[in-house]
Amino acid sequence: MLGRVRLHDGEVGGARRRTLLVALLLDANRMVTVDHLVDALWDERPPPSAVANVRTHVCALRQLMGGAATLVSHPGGYELVTPEDACDSHLFALAADEGRTALGEGAFDRAAGLLDRALGLWDADRAAADVPRNGRLAARLAHLDEERLRTAEDFAEACLGLGEPRAALRGLAALLAADPLRTRSWALRMRAHHLLGERGGVSETVREAADVFREHLGSPLDRELVHLHQDLSRSRP
Repeated sequence: MLGRVRLHDGEVGGARRRTLLVALLLDANRMVTVDHLVDALWDERPPPSAVANVRTHVCALRQLMGGAATLVSHPGGYELVTPEDACDSHLFALAADEGRTALGEGAFDRAAGLLDRALGLWDADRAAADVPRNGRLAARLAHLDEERLRTAEDFAEACLGLGEPRAALRGLAALLAADPLRTRSWALRMRAHHLLGERGGVSETVREAADVFREHLGSPLDRELVHLHQDLSRSRP
């Protein structure tokens, strides 16, 4: 579900069926209540037949899954029983966490490999990109999206640690296009230009960041970025 929702590399037809699968996958190997599934499928506007419709979609999913997972019925809910490593979101979290740990230990080469592997599991810039974000599902998927951006920043930092600022800049351009208010991304971009000896690039980054903060927040540049700019101005690459 890191991008479009798929099962065995095949499409899952129907937005509600895909939504049901995502809601179950996010709590794989735990029971998900019917109320939660109804909330995910229809938000605050469920039809009178909502519970019956959930049963219908569950039956359809069972036919699609084959032997990859088992969809178990419980009183009041359903449980998707599946190996954790069968879901890309679990593999992503595992590689990202290991990469982040390696980054903190200064093992930049290992960190870059793990973080690149984690990011490579995504085929779009939004989790479950082809399902509506209803109810509590919205916050869960938004968290996954934020983890992707955070992992991309970690990868950029690992690139800087490896002395590859150009690689860091390529990723940071996409990050800031997606979310221009990311202070850490602006800081990493400043550091990348500094490592390249591009003082003009550092200054331009500060100007762009200040414009963004003023336009979107009506506030001056984040103090962290001001202090970093001052530090970089006094030091050599």
